[in-house]
Amino acid sequence: MAKVERVLIVGGGLAGLALMIALRQRGLSAAIVERGSDRTAPGTGLYLIGSATRALQALGVADDAARNGCVIRTQRLFNHRGTRLASIDAGAFWKPCGPCFGIARSDLHKLLTQQAAGSHIRLGVTVQSLRQHEDHVRVQLSDGSCETYDLVVGADGIRSSIRQLEYGDLGVEFRGQVGWRFIVRRPPGLEGWTVFLGPQSAFLMLPIGNELAYCYADKASARSIHDPAQRSIERLRENFVAFASPIPEVLAQLEPADPIHFSAIEEVAHPCYGQGRVVLIGDAAHAMSPNMACGAAMAFEDALVLAEIVSRAGAASEVVPEFVRRRSARVGWVHQQTDRRDHLRSLPPMVRDVFVRLLSGRLYRANYRPLLDLP
Repeated sequence: MAKVERVLIVGGGLAGLALMIALRQRGLSAAIVERGSDRTAPGTGLYLIGSATRALQALGVADDAARNGCVIRTQRLFNHRGTRLASIDAGAFWKPCGPCFGIARSDLHKLLTQQAAGSHIRLGVTVQSLRQHEDHVRVQLSDGSCETYDLVVGADGIRSSIRQLEYGDLGVEFRGQVGWRFIVRRPPGLEGWTVFLGPQSAFLMLPIGNELAYCYADKASARSIHDPAQRSIERLRENFVAFASPIPEVLAQLEPADPIHFSAIEEVAHPCYGQGRVVLIGDAAHAMSPNMACGAAMAFEDALVLAEIVSRAGAASEVVPEFVRRRSARVGWVHQQTDRRDHLRSLPPMVRDVFVRLLSGRLYRANYRPLLDLP
């Protein structure tokens, strides 16, 4: 059977752009279709662990990303009253891979877009249908065109249209939490990754460069909330009014016009990597709880591994089985750790605080040690 030559990437976000770059580095071409009508990226901030930095280094954008963001050397944990529970030397742990850093999602997207300059990217286009044949995939696009490809890659996020077309079900599961994301002026004294743990809730702050900070706040919820009022500043303040400084000062910065991203925390119920000539990467394949901060790292690794497989595969039929073999155990490990960390957070505050105070360093090393190895 013929080698893979024509590749369609569905989704022009971080995962799709990373795959485009990785394929081009290996002398392969691909086309991207992106439902958005422009190249700006939605979202707020990102915390990139060392394995993500290593992947960005392979993609050729790590140095620029670090300059646009803020290197994170420590992780500090407090309870919601401001009592310090633990401090972790993240810089030392991730030294074999590269530094951790915080960055605005839009800045990282812009850098990847620049690195992919000259590639075939079609905006405002979606996949209406796809049909697999023995030697190709036939794709009907929303602009009326119908094209054939050797391989189709779904890099279109947790509510992936490609996953739905292939499996007939979005397969998204509510994690029992809702969350707010926003960007503010960096409060005085904020030097690293800093989280305040409340009863069934948490408030995280992270420097992202240019005197800005990314904030992520969440709380337990019995159901997925679709109330537009949850996006309001007033509702956010109500939920975190009892938290220690600098959280009240941070929330006081917010103005009615400031964008606050509110959503239920969801994951792909059963990670799936594709079948036949259709492959899924990033959140489309294995979106998970954000408590390990591994979403971007897993997406970049997916892109690099898939590009390597495609570049040396004898036939398209070899791609998916090899991708599953290379990625399922590693992604499965991260899923397992997110479940354990969410369970720890759900403990009564006094019990949780004792665990964090006594075991946080050991737990951190246990959670992340396998990710120090190359994927």
